[in-house]
Amino acid sequence: MIIDELSNKKILLLQGPIGYFFRNLARDLKAVNASVYKINFNGGDEFFFKNGWSFNGEMSEFSTYIRQLVDQHDIDSIMLFGDCRPIHRLAREALSEFDLEWYVFEEGYLRPNHITCEKGGVNGFSNLPKRFQQYLQHHQEDNIIADEVVELGRTFWYAALWAAIYYLMASLKSKQYRHYQHHRPLTILEFWPWLKSGLRKYQFKWKERNVEKYLLKSKQKEYFLVPLQTHNDAQIEFHSNYSGIEAFIEEVMYSFANHAPKDSLLVFKQHPFDRGYREYTPYINQLAQQLNVSIRVLYIHDQYLPDLLENARGVVVINSTVGMSAVESLVPVKVCGRAVYDIEHMTMQCHIDQFWQQALAWKVDETIVQKYLYFLQHTTQFNGSFYKKVSGCENQTGVVWSKVHVKIYKKNRSTDPLLNAK
Repeated sequence: MIIDELSNKKILLLQGPIGYFFRNLARDLKAVNASVYKINFNGGDEFFFKNGWSFNGEMSEFSTYIRQLVDQHDIDSIMLFGDCRPIHRLAREALSEFDLEWYVFEEGYLRPNHITCEKGGVNGFSNLPKRFQQYLQHHQEDNIIADEVVELGRTFWYAALWAAIYYLMASLKSKQYRHYQHHRPLTILEFWPWLKSGLRKYQFKWKERNVEKYLLKSKQKEYFLVPLQTHNDAQIEFHSNYSGIEAFIEEVMYSFANHAPKDSLLVFKQHPFDRGYREYTPYINQLAQQLNVSIRVLYIHDQYLPDLLENARGVVVINSTVGMSAVESLVPVKVCGRAVYDIEHMTMQCHIDQFWQQALAWKVDETIVQKYLYFLQHTTQFNGSFYKKVSGCENQTGVVWSKVHVKIYKKNRSTDPLLNAK
């Protein structure tokens, strides 16, 4: 269990998720006698973690700065959110000669009621086994019974509130941290896309009110679902060969037009956190018309994803964790990037051009899936949210650390994947 195993450690926190999660995590860690330090890089970081160190120098000075801190305070563990952020990649490279344990937080592999914490890295940098036989072996070795998962309910508006405050404070203190380079625009104007996203949610809910019923009742197992990722998802840059979402959409539509059964539909679904930033309707419509598949392509926004997954003929993703949800639903999945769950017998390993024709007859190995989920839940997943406390949880973070008896998966490796990332 992660909190207990960090007892008496000296821990340095880098950037966390928006909101108070890292502040509350520090309190939980201090409760088990850990020494906790934090570096703030902008006004948003500072607002949510008052007692951190402020780095406001030039980025070229950061490597020396963090090496001195780690050496001076004898740090042995570092925790961060998102291992592809520029500042975290720079920290990882600067500290490559130190013997440190790296704990990386990320959104949950098992959505929507979990968060992820892995030693070493997440997603494409994860140390999770890539061969299904390894899950069979570990499952047989484990005798742990999972506790019931607490349902989180809605979290979007909590995240929207923390985002609005974060970007406001970062903007107000931009002169103090004038050299900092964020992984996305860091201005008060970022509040507008979140507000627009909320407004669009209700707009599309009304506009597309009959679409879900149409797909689930009239087109069950006749449509392929393509859940889109956010336009600035680091997974696309670091764990795929696509230049962006548009390139992925184009490849999928060309392949579908040329190889999919004529009775099938292609359904693109917008990512809810990208609603205020991107709208692909003109692009998809233009391509569909060009490929003569306009009546076979839909672009939707706010339908209930679990039902859409369960009733799809197949699912195509770059490397979104929605693909993992589809695997859980035993739906054929084609991963076009690199993902931790892209494993033989769980996802289809064929080329996308063959996927459309083979999906209907292909069967997911349910035994492998269950053993994979079992292993995943007991090594990397914690019941909880970064943005909202679990009801009845007594610790500060609101994450149910005690309900998952985690054994952080360790694997010997001679090279650090982050340092070799292209």
